[in-house]
Amino acid sequence: MNCSKHWRRYVAILAMTQLASLASLQAADPIRLTTDGHLKHDPIFIQSGREIVYTLLESPVQLRLMRLKLTGKTTSPLHANVSKNEFEPDFSPDGRYEVFVQSRGNLSLALVIRDTKQNVDAEIRPSGGFSGLRSPAISPDMKRVLYCYPEDGRQQIYSVNMQAKDRNALTNSGGVNNWPCFSRDGKQIVFGSTRDGNYDLYLMNADGTAVRRLTTNPFQDIRPNISPDGKRIAFTSSRDGNYEIYVINTDGSGLKRLTNHPERDDYPAWHPDGKKLVIVSERDGRHDLYLIDVDR
Repeated sequence: MNCSKHWRRYVAILAMTQLASLASLQAADPIRLTTDGHLKHDPIFIQSGREIVYTLLESPVQLRLMRLKLTGKTTSPLHANVSKNEFEPDFSPDGRYEVFVQSRGNLSLALVIRDTKQNVDAEIRPSGGFSGLRSPAISPDMKRVLYCYPEDGRQQIYSVNMQAKDRNALTNSGGVNNWPCFSRDGKQIVFGSTRDGNYDLYLMNADGTAVRRLTTNPFQDIRPNISPDGKRIAFTSSRDGNYEIYVINTDGSGLKRLTNHPERDDYPAWHPDGKKLVIVSERDGRHDLYLIDVDR
């Protein structure tokens, strides 16, 4: 029996196994998409997943919407020659409509609904010294826009048409309701709410009925985003002591943690293929966009 021959074969097999495991691990590692390290928020895929639009803190006094082309990793402003602060973007499925929050340098925020085909803006600009309009979202049928607005010590979710008219309140609870997100078929809305104490996730019909609580824990579950197939919700949570990315089924089952990093992972948004998420990850105090696999 040639022990040396068998030993060499064993070592070769072991080495190949280790290399395969390493390759699998590396394939599952997050893919870094930006390298400037500036603070970023609100990423969203457009152009069938070929581009990402996100909010960039360009300077201490300037928030700008940026466009990242995944081929070549080139970035450019979404809107050229804009001095106003713009953030929290959303887009209609066909790209015709954009919505975003705009500030002119004071405490009053406006919601802008832009028809890029007609080159027309509709705005919601409440009166008063402070207006906290936030978290706009366009319905899949491109007929309604959701947004959040604080009033009388509470924050509710509202719906308007594409001309910023016909306002309907979808929530009427205590606490803060935030981050509404439509399911792909437009029949349901997931959102975060403090109505029962801390932030948890809730699901309701598109008309505001049949509200169901999906998560119950003493920490913060925030920024939910429904998958393209409508079966899962990605969100940020501090439930394990640090802000990480999780997914859960839309019935509240199947909780799964996707990130495990000592700094903050936040702002998950689904790729159209339903297999990946773009997130904002803090590494060594720098904030960049990363692409992660959901089912790794």
